[in-house]
Formats: sequence, C-alpha cells, structure tokens
Amino acid sequence: MVMDIRQTWADDGDGKSKPQKAPASEPAKVEPAKVEPAKAEPAEAEPLTPSVDLEDLITQVATGDAQTRARAANELRALVPGAHGIDLLFEFAAQVEDVRRLPAIQALGHHRQWLSSRKRVESILRLARDERDQEMAASLVWTLRQREELREFLLHPMHTVACEAALGVPVSEGTVEAIVHAMLVGRAPDVDTILSQKLPAMHTSLTRMAIDVLQVMASFSSADEQRLVLENLPQAPLFEAFVEGRSRPALNPEPTEGETLALKQWHDLSRLTLQALLDRPGPELIRYLVNRCASDEPFARRHAGFLERAMAGTRAALGSEVLDDFERLTQGATEERLERMAKLLMELVDKIAGGESHSQAADLLERWKSHSPTLKLKIFHMQQGLA
Repeated sequence: MVMDIRQTWADDGDGKSKPQKAPASEPAKVEPAKVEPAKAEPAEAEPLTPSVDLEDLITQVATGDAQTRARAANELRALVPGAHGIDLLFEFAAQVEDVRRLPAIQALGHHRQWLSSRKRVESILRLARDERDQEMAASLVWTLRQREELREFLLHPMHTVACEAALGVPVSEGTVEAIVHAMLVGRAPDVDTILSQKLPAMHTSLTRMAIDVLQVMASFSSADEQRLVLENLPQAPLFEAFVEGRSRPALNPEPTEGETLALKQWHDLSRLTLQALLDRPGPELIRYLVNRCASDEPFARRHAGFLERAMAGTRAALGSEVLDDFERLTQGATEERLERMAKLLMELVDKIAGGESHSQAADLLERWKSHSPTLKLKIFHMQQGLA
C-alpha cells in the first residue's frame, strides 16, 4: 500500500510516543532494503498535533466502535512509529491473549522500517511458525511480503497463510526452488495460480534453475503439475533446454538404473514442453526463433518444422521490433539467408502489430529483390504462392 506519510513518531521520554515533523532532508522510507538505515538524532520540532498515545490508538482500533476504529486506523497509517513505537508494537504482537495483537501486527505490516533488523525479522518468523489462529498467521506473513523468508510458508497447512505467502514471495535465486516445488506438489489450485503468474517474467538464469528443479522432481510430480510450470516459464530457455536438448542428461555406455530413469523422465518433460510451446507460442519465442534461424543455418534446417508450426499457432500480436530484427539480420546477408528470411517475413507479417508493418515489410522485400535477379524471381514466386 502506498501511504502519504508526513509525520514520524518520537519517544518523549515518558513512555509515550508523539508525532513530530520529519526532517526536510529525509524523504519517507518505503520498503527498506537489507541494509542498516542511517542513524539520525530525533528532530527538535513542535508537534503538528496534540500528543497522541500509540497504545491508545492501538486500543481504539481493537475495541472502539466503527467510527473510532476507522479514525484510529487512519492515524496509524499516517504516522510512522519510531524505536519506542516499534518496541511497543512487537510487545503487543507477542501477547497471544491481547485484543490489541492483530492491529499491532497490521501496523507492523504498514510501517516496516524494522525489516532492516534481522532480530526483528526472526521474531516475526517465530510468531508466524507457532501461530494457530489463521487470521493472525496470515497477517504475520503479510508483514514479510517481498522477503525471501516467505518461501517456507508456501505449503503452510492453513490455506489463507499459504495464499498470503504466495502473493508476497519474490522470485529470486533464493526462492525459485521453493516456488516450483510448491507448484509441483499441487496442494492448492489458487496458490498454484498465484505462483504461476510470477513465472513469465523470470530471468533466464532463474528459468534454468526452475528447469533443474523440474527434472529433480520429475519422479514426485504428475504430468499436469509439470505442465502448469512449463506453460508459465519463459519460452526461449525452455526451447533450449528441452527442444534443442541442452538439459538432456549424459548417457554412459553402460548406464545405471538411475541414469536410465533420469533420461526417460527428461524425454517425458521434453514431450510436455513441446506440446506447451506449440499450444501457445508467445511473441518472445517467435522472435527468438527468427533470430536463431537467421544466424544459424543448421539450426534453421533442424527446427524448420517446429518454427513453421509455432508461427502458424501464435495468437499473440508480435511487436513491430521484429521488423527491425529482419532488417538488422539481413544486412550483408547471403542470398540463401535472404531467401530464408523472406519466407519467414511473409509468414509473419499479418501477425505484426502496427499500421505501418505491411508497408515496412514490403519495403524490405523490395530491397532484398535487388540482391539478384534469381532472388527477385524467388521472392516473386513466394508472393504469388508459387514457391
């Protein structure tokens, strides 16, 4: 949540927390990183509002009528607790029978400067692991959103907690294994759906890690669970791993039973990957294939059938940048490459977004025709459907 934070809490020395003006040179901190914040002396300024007791506010949120709760909650959102305020919120959060516990935890989820303290993070983790109340546990997990530690709650027995962990867990080197593992276990469809939506933007290096997890978990997951992961991972690395065969296990002349099983599982994953890619070939996969085919003639011959089926099956509009790829890839190209690229371009032109795509493609074809009379005739035959 983005908040308009204009005041900070400071300890006045008598156990009460009062709002004071934040120093003009220090902008409000949002989602602190894992570094210790710079320490600064409390600002010496007159309070903007009358003294407010943080404990009083938390109590009002917990026990007041609807109007009182709404007003107190708005004040809590607008005021950033200082060191004493954070101590007080953690004290309430640890008291199982205290009615102020839930609003205190929620306040910690709004004001997260404490995340720079490993001790504070561990304290929340301990509370979340031991919590038996579903709403409390989910709120504790929510305070840790965008932290790698949430990976341990993806398979939490409380469904709400697992959903909150799935929403908040980041995709990183430290969480990829847990995310893919949770999807392959397949215990909660909505958790799987949340996690699957995080996969398409995954970096190539992380995609390779996810592929490794898929292969390791092949014996312990079903084809449907594997396909859910495969359908949502970035497609170009999947093509390299399972269609080109880069992730294929090495087979010894006298393979062990385990090596034979690993190879069989790889072939099963390869078939699933092929189906997933051809069912929904995305624009990034098409662009990857076009670039590879232009620069690598053996690749183009070897995967001509796959490329043809992928181009015919893509339903997503390609970006106009693919035309820039064609222009770049054919500068100084041989006649054979130009012929190959002309065929690809004519098959894709109707799927390239942008009103100028047809005229730009036509200009490219005319330019390529000037390469030689033979190529001009070949491209003319392609245009007439004679090739």
